[in-house]
Amino acid sequence: MTEEEREGSPQPRRLLLWWDLGVGLVTAVLGGVGLLPWFGGAEPGAAAEAWGASAAIALLPVWYLGLGRRALARAMRDEPARRIDLVAVAALVLVVGYAVSVVPSYATLQVIAYPVVWSVIARYRDAVLWSAVLALAVAGGYAVADARADTPDGPLAILIIALLSFGFAVAMGTWITRIFARGEQYRVLAERLRASQAEVAALSAQSGAAAERERLSRELHDTLTQTLAGLVMLSEQAERALDAGDVERARDRVARVGAAAREAVGEARALVAASHPIGDGGLEAALERVTERFVADSGLRVECELASVPLGRERQVVLLRAAQEGLANAWRHAAAERVAVRLAAVGEGGAVLVIEDDGAGPDPDWDRRGGFGLSGLAGRARAVGGELVFGAGSAGGARLVVRLPALPSRTGPAGERAGAGAAAVEGAGT
Repeated sequence: MTEEEREGSPQPRRLLLWWDLGVGLVTAVLGGVGLLPWFGGAEPGAAAEAWGASAAIALLPVWYLGLGRRALARAMRDEPARRIDLVAVAALVLVVGYAVSVVPSYATLQVIAYPVVWSVIARYRDAVLWSAVLALAVAGGYAVADARADTPDGPLAILIIALLSFGFAVAMGTWITRIFARGEQYRVLAERLRASQAEVAALSAQSGAAAERERLSRELHDTLTQTLAGLVMLSEQAERALDAGDVERARDRVARVGAAAREAVGEARALVAASHPIGDGGLEAALERVTERFVADSGLRVECELASVPLGRERQVVLLRAAQEGLANAWRHAAAERVAVRLAAVGEGGAVLVIEDDGAGPDPDWDRRGGFGLSGLAGRARAVGGELVFGAGSAGGARLVVRLPALPSRTGPAGERAGAGAAAVEGAGT
């Protein structure tokens, strides 16, 4: 913050207005007290005494306008103290001492002087020292006035008054200083908290971006990558058919390439538009479309047992991607001839999907080697509270099982019956 901005801030200006009002009020009241001898001017020299008292109290506004107000303004803006500020404090001590020597009741000026000392002097030890100097100045003024008085109060009374004013000033200054220090600690903590919140927000944004990248990677693998891999296999089959002179089969494979390419375009558009991958008819219809396309592309036999499962969109997508991954693995890696796809409900809001083939069987080290398809699918399942199990099937091939547990808020006999049905589906091939 620049100096111009600090000077224009409302808080220091309001505080300075209070100081203006306080100094003006004290000057007016004590000036009236000093003029009392003039109003009752029967005694000799009363007028001179009144004018002397007025001159003494007039030094306060002169000091304030010349030195004090600027020193207080810098202190309120938390600026480092300048040498002129120390001169202002020293001048105030002299003004108060002189005013008390002229009129002892002007010791009331301490209500202005001590707060000025504790406001302008930043270090606690220096503030205590200047308070002691001010107390000595007041005591000296009392001593001078006592020497002129007809009924002197005595050194002991003057010492007691000085000690009481000094003790009260130090006690109040210490209390206010500690409150200010505690407030400063809270301010620093609040700034650190705001900085931490900003850092957490930045980290959260980075984490969200990383999660979105991972999601897009899974979507690309489960959609476009699978379709593009099918295009490669279809084009290879078309080439082999042409080499063998089987024109009809080659035309069929080329037509399938065109259909698959159009499907890839649709999948890309769906990803860009973040559209619903399930489409019309729900999860069962989407699985039927996937298996029909798989049969047309691969020529493998697929057996489907699909139950109606009431799932949320995110869980439906997980099972759809699992079916696509399982079928693609059976075609590309397992050299299978038959694939079974079974879907059953688990309770209210749960499901189990089993994809089993009669091919070569799974790689025992698939999880350690880190295949992106299965590892990404396992992450999808965990994200919705489910699990993925991949291993050997009952017919010697591979078996992929994705279990999504029932929602905890819905249990009962219906859920138990559905859970029993899901267990039967999982164990159907054993």
